[in-house]
Amino acid sequence: MPLLGFTVRNHKSIRDEITLDLTRPSLRTLRPRDDDWNGVTYPLAGVFGANATGKSSVLDALRYTFSAISQSATAWQASKGMRRAPFRLDGSVRTASSTYELDFVHAGHRHAYGFEVDHDGIRREWLRDVPGSRWRTLLDRDRDTGVLKFHPSLRGRIDVTGRELVLSRALLFNESSLHTIARELVDRFDCVLVKDSPREARLRDIADSLAEGTITFPDVEALLQVAGIGVDGVSLEETETPKEVRRHLAFPHRGSADERPQFSIHEESDGTIAWLATAVPAVEALRKGGLLIVDEIDSSLHPHLLEVLLGAFADPAVNTRQAQLIFTSHESYILSPLSDVKLEPEQVWFTDKTYDGVTELTCLADFPRHPDANVARRYLAGRYGGTPHLSPSTLTALIVSGEDRGSGPP
Repeated sequence: MPLLGFTVRNHKSIRDEITLDLTRPSLRTLRPRDDDWNGVTYPLAGVFGANATGKSSVLDALRYTFSAISQSATAWQASKGMRRAPFRLDGSVRTASSTYELDFVHAGHRHAYGFEVDHDGIRREWLRDVPGSRWRTLLDRDRDTGVLKFHPSLRGRIDVTGRELVLSRALLFNESSLHTIARELVDRFDCVLVKDSPREARLRDIADSLAEGTITFPDVEALLQVAGIGVDGVSLEETETPKEVRRHLAFPHRGSADERPQFSIHEESDGTIAWLATAVPAVEALRKGGLLIVDEIDSSLHPHLLEVLLGAFADPAVNTRQAQLIFTSHESYILSPLSDVKLEPEQVWFTDKTYDGVTELTCLADFPRHPDANVARRYLAGRYGGTPHLSPSTLTALIVSGEDRGSGPP
């Protein structure tokens, strides 16, 4: 399922339509002449920018899209209204609809799947493919006109409620022709978030996967050895409660004592937690193919360790399943000549925020090319945007005013 591009409008800090393009400049038609999609898509794309410029909003829009496919026909039905997160700093936009579209490859053919949602539910939904040299409509849904059309090549009609996607409902029907598309999209997508609660949930998933055998102890131990963080292995601790069995990871550490004390996950460093929470889903994506998105991938990771991770996706000898990684980062080292992972301009994106709080997305390829330029230095200098607008004088004044207040008589 190579992802070719993603388009979103009206999601969190994204007010206007933006597109993240993962295709190489060599793709100038709807499909490559040799049908080698791997040769015309990038395995990596990085989104760089200052704090609060909307990097995470781009990834969250992707996560929302796949969540809607996975859950709008099931878990989301329990909500009173349509789950969505529109731009909130503009009254007219806040009540307007939002659109999401995936451009991807399924069964060797290019597909475009998208939907438009508002407070009441699904306003529009569409699916197109390119069986030859032009687009063909497979699904066309429009709430305003009451249209719900399926191409004759699709077996059977799927009826849906106003707040569920046809593709989400198709997940429940194995006999539907749309089932395989929906299933591949859902099964080949994963995300890693930087916040504490998602990371803890990810570590619980790792513990459950070890218990179920979907990943092995040698897998996790090998990843710990890659990081070189002094952890000798991993073990699994189980605590039974009346309702469930809770599993926790524990790690024996090297030391000068004969015994090897076990450290619980709560005693481990942020670096160990960040590495496992990111590396395990990365290995799974590389083994089976698919799309992995990671927010603030550099958080608590050394740049060289980050290089190892990015390098695995960039190396075609390792990444044989067309796995893709989209990440956000503040780490300029990745863009510098010192990095072993060389990102082409089309793989580097920047977010910036306007005075009105609107996220803008630009590509490094849109700027004048300087073959010998230090991209990292130019990025930090603000040549591409995406850098913070700092006011150190305000901090200085705050400190000085506090000192003045504290220097008065008791």
